[in-house]
Amino acid sequence: MHFTTGTPPARRRRRLVGTLGASAVLVGLVGVAGITAPAASAAEPETTGSITGVVTGEAGAALEGVRVQLFFCDPEFDPLMQRDCWNLLWGEGKEGSTGADGSFSIEGLAPGTYRAGIAPQYQTAQYIHEYWDGADSYETATDITVTAGQATSIAPTLEIGASVTGRVLDDAGQPVAGGYVYAFDSDDLTGTRGGASVADDGSYSITGLPTGEYVFKAGTGWGSDSELLDEYWQNAYSADAAARVSLVAGESFAADFELNPGAVVEGTVSGDGAPAAGVQVTATFVGEADHWVEPVKAVTAADGGYRLGGLEQGEYLVEFSDFDGQWARQYWEGASDKASATRLDLTAGERVGSVDAELVAGGTLTGALTERTADGSAPSAGAYFEVLRKDTTGAWEHVVAEQADDAGAYEVAGLPAGEYTVLSHGSRNAIWAKTYLGGVYFSDEASTTDVTAGSTISGVDVEVALGVRIAGTVIDEHGGPATGVGARVLYERAPGVWATPENLSGAGDDMSYRVAAMPPGDYIVEFADRSGSAEPYVTQYWENAATQATATVLSAPNGGSFDGINAVMTRTAPEPEPAPTPTIDGVAQVGQTLTAVAGDWGQGAELAVQWLADGTPVEGAAGTEFVPGDEFAGAAISVAVTGTRPGAAPLTATSAATGATLARFVDVTTGGHANNVRWAGAEGVIDGVRGEDGIVRFDPTAPATRAVMATALYRLAGSPEFALPATPTFTDVPADHPAYTAIEYLVSVGGTAASTKFGPGDALKRDQLAAFLFRASSPSFTAPKTATFRDVPVGSTYFRSIEWVASEGLTTVTGAYRPAAVSTREELATFLKRWDALEG
Repeated sequence: MHFTTGTPPARRRRRLVGTLGASAVLVGLVGVAGITAPAASAAEPETTGSITGVVTGEAGAALEGVRVQLFFCDPEFDPLMQRDCWNLLWGEGKEGSTGADGSFSIEGLAPGTYRAGIAPQYQTAQYIHEYWDGADSYETATDITVTAGQATSIAPTLEIGASVTGRVLDDAGQPVAGGYVYAFDSDDLTGTRGGASVADDGSYSITGLPTGEYVFKAGTGWGSDSELLDEYWQNAYSADAAARVSLVAGESFAADFELNPGAVVEGTVSGDGAPAAGVQVTATFVGEADHWVEPVKAVTAADGGYRLGGLEQGEYLVEFSDFDGQWARQYWEGASDKASATRLDLTAGERVGSVDAELVAGGTLTGALTERTADGSAPSAGAYFEVLRKDTTGAWEHVVAEQADDAGAYEVAGLPAGEYTVLSHGSRNAIWAKTYLGGVYFSDEASTTDVTAGSTISGVDVEVALGVRIAGTVIDEHGGPATGVGARVLYERAPGVWATPENLSGAGDDMSYRVAAMPPGDYIVEFADRSGSAEPYVTQYWENAATQATATVLSAPNGGSFDGINAVMTRTAPEPEPAPTPTIDGVAQVGQTLTAVAGDWGQGAELAVQWLADGTPVEGAAGTEFVPGDEFAGAAISVAVTGTRPGAAPLTATSAATGATLARFVDVTTGGHANNVRWAGAEGVIDGVRGEDGIVRFDPTAPATRAVMATALYRLAGSPEFALPATPTFTDVPADHPAYTAIEYLVSVGGTAASTKFGPGDALKRDQLAAFLFRASSPSFTAPKTATFRDVPVGSTYFRSIEWVASEGLTTVTGAYRPAAVSTREELATFLKRWDALEG
């Protein structure tokens, strides 16, 4: 199960603290007296937005040439026609490529939801392809919302992947230049995760692989005439036998290959005692059923000789065919069909000779292929057809597939003696019912003709009729895919005898199906769960019939199409379990995190969360965590969880409400510095103090510390990123100190005059407070010649800082400033709020 989660609002960014110290550079907006900006002219509202960003590597370096591809979620997509709403955008302006500074910008985007693929190219191939933000597929990527007139920014950081390097040599130790090496995910051998060509010296390098388990395969490359065998690492010739290698991103692995030559089969083909030239010899792999090997072919020379090289290890059938000539097809050792043919068992590198054949004259079939139309029969121009022969077991064996000429005529020679039939697929100008010789649609009803050596059988004609097409959708009662359900079409072969048509064409996806090229006649459509589920969908027939006998019949005596043959599936499921009662963890107080505990909804449940304040849903609060803002002080908080179990209707349960939500700081009431303290808390400038009871207080009259001062200034600067030193600056502020980053930031911008020790826990004195604020502002200020305060004379250490504080109105005291007095936390809040409100 999973929650739909939300993200708590980020703290508002404050102005940046400028570079500080004696050689300070002023940072800010400088007004120019007497110049007034012209009034903006009225403009048409923007209708598009953009996605911009910067792509960096692990060390923060900008990456140039990285391709950024977008997927757009079409809110009006049809779930019955498409699995989800996402479409990859193509065309100019719909994708971007990073420049030298790592930045990209994709403009002119319609408002809506997008996802992005971040694809390293040649110059950045060592990085891993990912989807924003850090996902390995677009299905799990983070949404990007584009708003009209605005630019949405992302900042992908790519990880350096694992690499595989090595050399590919042949059995003589020579480089296999121009070859290839591929890396496959061991759980999905249908598509590569990376690949590389083999250089002239035999070396290769695959980079940018994510952490995972892999299988490596090397070969000679597409179109090569080499007889070296493709092989998996460590001399394996099938994926099942290949070594599995675990790779870790950022690490390298060495894998060398030595490709071995394949087996060789040689022989001589003769006919009537003389060499038979121009005969095609084919070695077809018949070993492992799930291991495809391209057939190897050769044509006999003038002396009847042939050579088949580069054969993988395994079992083969060797076939000799001459369909355009006089000789009958034959398998090695004189067999006329596959069922009785002798198999040749080869090992890698083996050389087998004398695989000879003595051919005999073949027979010929000729005929015409036609199509039944409203005006009568017409030639089936260019129609595809198959010739089938009964093998020694009595089953039909495919012999050859050919295409008729423009007049529908055909001729097939080189057929061994035997019993034959012909199957016509019709031309491409319509969907035709696939028909056997004799005008029937099932092979056991097909008419046959006998072929003898040297004979020609004419008039083997086949006419096709328009085929039937049936299409529809299959969904569950919630509108999603009915996983595991299959649509089965049944054809009435004879009254009351229903069977699946032979040779139908079909296609489908998660929700839709289509079958075609079926014979004219009557049909029913069954929808049944074939998943083996403990809670299967109920079998039904079109229009909700419960049995085959009551099913609606689709009658198509002359062919035709039936669309909208749909089904909505329901399960035979037990009564739904009651919804568990959710609870809330945490203290109900402004600024504190509350966590929803949904309870046990069972495996596979989809959960959604909604927070409530005084029983009213809180807009945008739909995650597992909720942080009440100041506007929720006094409200009772509860959480509603909606759970959808597989095959059941959604259920909603609501937790008990908390007590009235406490204010951000329970010890801050009214008057004095109270409003300034609330500001410091709401802006995240000064943290409260959590007591043993879990409640947060401000402790306003407690002394402020130097660490609290440093942290407040860093946060008011926007908590900027900067380069931390390799070694801490102060001996009393180690790298694990809570205020380490803030204090080092002050050092980096000249915001402190401390040297070896900072004194983070020391009480902050009022003169130090003035100095910190003065440095952070870096003002152009000339101190007066007479002192404002009797206890801060001209020339004293903090005279200029304190006089600046007085001139800016950051303090309202008169007479005495009390520079050595300790500043309380509430006094610090007041100083910081006034300082933050200063112009410039």
